[in-house]
Amino acid sequence: MNPTGLGIVHISLLPGFVCRTDQRVTDLSDIQQRLVAALVLGDRPLRRGELAARLWPDAPPDRAGARLRQTLWRLNQATDGALLRVSHTTVALADHVEVDYRAAARLIAAETGAVGAAPGMAVPGMAVAGEDRLPQAWSVLRHPLLNDWDDDWLVPFQEKWKVQRVQTLERLAERFLQRRQHAAVLELADAATQADPLREAPRRIAVQSCLFVGEVADAHRRYRGYQELLSAELGVAPSGAIPQLLRQDRERQLALAAEF
Repeated sequence: MNPTGLGIVHISLLPGFVCRTDQRVTDLSDIQQRLVAALVLGDRPLRRGELAARLWPDAPPDRAGARLRQTLWRLNQATDGALLRVSHTTVALADHVEVDYRAAARLIAAETGAVGAAPGMAVPGMAVAGEDRLPQAWSVLRHPLLNDWDDDWLVPFQEKWKVQRVQTLERLAERFLQRRQHAAVLELADAATQADPLREAPRRIAVQSCLFVGEVADAHRRYRGYQELLSAELGVAPSGAIPQLLRQDRERQLALAAEF
């Protein structure tokens, strides 16, 4: 319960913007949504001038400042004052506001062993190391950040998020590959591939998992599809990593057959 007594306020940026209070969607205007997203991604209180310049880059500072004041007033009215913490100089999200993007960032920090998050630390929705099931939290990593927005100020955040989530999906896939959990590996690797179709690592992980469980035809199908994509998009061939896996598996099968 937040201090206003209105319950849980949740902001979603993955894959698009949604504001909910106790599961009820709150309808915000485009500029109100962008103001909230800027505060989320800034991850700190933003000075009023900085926020106004980001939202109205073509307006004179005094005009941008007036628009900011108007937008803040209307946003507070729309959310009953439950969303923001505003001072004369800065604007921030209220401390009790939950954000899916920030929860996903904590998952990534835990997975990479970043400062402040020990490897294997518990993250809400994330399976602990000993559980034989796909972590529920990984699903947020499938989604791009504010996919239908093309604001110039947002592009660096979108690109950074893409790299982070693909790398984390790969790490999770590698973890489940080591545990021979084929379905989980494919789900994670395919999500990484969907985010970055030209990246080789998730393709290799998926092929390796297919070979582990004897799905040789699927492994070759996946490799051929990747070959064709790289040829069509870039005019290049994949590295030798996947062909080496396929060759080693073929040699292993021939060696087994020779024993009988």
